[in-house]
Amino acid sequence: MNPRLMLFLLVLCPLTAFAQAPITTNTDSSATAQEWNGPTRAVLLANKPERFTEGEWLRMMEKSVNRSLYPLRVTREMLDTLDTKALDLRFRYEMTP
Repeated sequence: MNPRLMLFLLVLCPLTAFAQAPITTNTDSSATAQEWNGPTRAVLLANKPERFTEGEWLRMMEKSVNRSLYPLRVTREMLDTLDTKALDLRFRYEMTP
């Protein structure tokens, strides 16, 4: 075997092992939902279905799949009282009468 190839393999193998990062998962049940700003949180809680608790709803809406499945309904009164520029753009908003 070529000595350069052998040296390359001896250097490359340990480097690839160090490049692998372990996957960390948050399994702590006491972890709170992601902190959103005030207007976004207010719209989220106004759109919370009755069958979910506040914590369940906020944890569920952290996932991007659920953000697209549950559009947040905004009324004219909400727009008058909330700062609309501060709303999180990752959510889908729908105007309702």
